[in-house]
Amino acid sequence: MNDPLASLVKKLEETVHAASGKYTAGRRLGTFVILPDAAGLADQFRGMAECESLRHVNLCIGVAPPRYEVNKDAAVTVVIYTPGRPGQNVVAANFALRVGELDDARSDAIVAAVAKVLPR
Repeated sequence: MNDPLASLVKKLEETVHAASGKYTAGRRLGTFVILPDAAGLADQFRGMAECESLRHVNLCIGVAPPRYEVNKDAAVTVVIYTPGRPGQNVVAANFALRVGELDDARSDAIVAAVAKVLPR
């Protein structure tokens, strides 16, 4: 996993964790990082999940379900939904980034967009 993506995952984990106690019982935000399968990716994901003690960001390998509205032409797509039941939530923000476009400024914008849908 490249450094900008790893940095984004860490920021998302911290942001979602900070809001986790504010959800009503039985509810939580689903946060997923989905990458197509590549050699060694599973080991990288496993290592990162253990090293960073990820509890709120799910690292996944495979093709995102069509309902996730992932841009097939982007290297990185971040879709942020309003919290709610699957199928009833709406897209609050969508970031489709080409190779090399994920940097600290974009990561900060993504984290800010996530923070807007979290309970306060």
